[in-house]
Amino acid sequence: MGYWNTLKAGWYRRGLDYSDFSTTALKVMLPRLKAEGVKTVIDVGAGCGTLTLPLARKGFSVTALEPSEAMLEILKTDVKKARLRNIKTLHGEWGKVAAKPHDALICANVPELLKEPRSFIETASPLVKKLVFLIVNADPKGDKFFYKELYPLLFNRQWEPRSDYLKTYAALHELGIYANIEMISYDFDQPFDDINEAVTFWKEYIGIVTEEHDARLKTFLQKRLVKRGRILLARFHKRSAVIWWRKEKG
Repeated sequence: MGYWNTLKAGWYRRGLDYSDFSTTALKVMLPRLKAEGVKTVIDVGAGCGTLTLPLARKGFSVTALEPSEAMLEILKTDVKKARLRNIKTLHGEWGKVAAKPHDALICANVPELLKEPRSFIETASPLVKKLVFLIVNADPKGDKFFYKELYPLLFNRQWEPRSDYLKTYAALHELGIYANIEMISYDFDQPFDDINEAVTFWKEYIGIVTEEHDARLKTFLQKRLVKRGRILLARFHKRSAVIWWRKEKG
């Protein structure tokens, strides 16, 4: 998968230091994991370890499945720094890498894997013994990286809203999976060393390869970013749904 190049992976990792996502998500997940006696977890689309690392610190044996080499390199570096020995990494795409069954499966904020819920569940089912957790966007009208303002400004068109958890939940219901839902809200701010790095960030994410929009983009960001000490911060508040269920025995 080519989405997470080295630049994007690095920015994402820095953003984790300004986010309470993992803490907020674990408040929902940990009581269920402990109640079911979960010891092993597979984190599908683990990225650079947003949930893998804190779960490992809580004593779970975690397998991190991730297709991006850039993300896995960051994860491996952080695992080494933390001296954690209960994390295993698997490099490859979902459904194309062999994995052993785990007590619980987690898939957090990986919408491309849930476009076809039936296919995902059919692949996931043999890998799960007890619990499944899906964390999905729950604010389709919410803004992403100021796109609601930037798309009309730069391209004279509206940004298309993202799909949200209802589509996933409805698909699960049709499959006979009557899942539980708990909403979470969290911050996921993005730091930058300077305004030029911020411009590069937005161009990379939007897919702008020329300099024709640089001036307008820079002016816009200068008004929206917040100065904090030596860095600039893009403030983002997000809402997600934690969808979870127990795997039926037999």
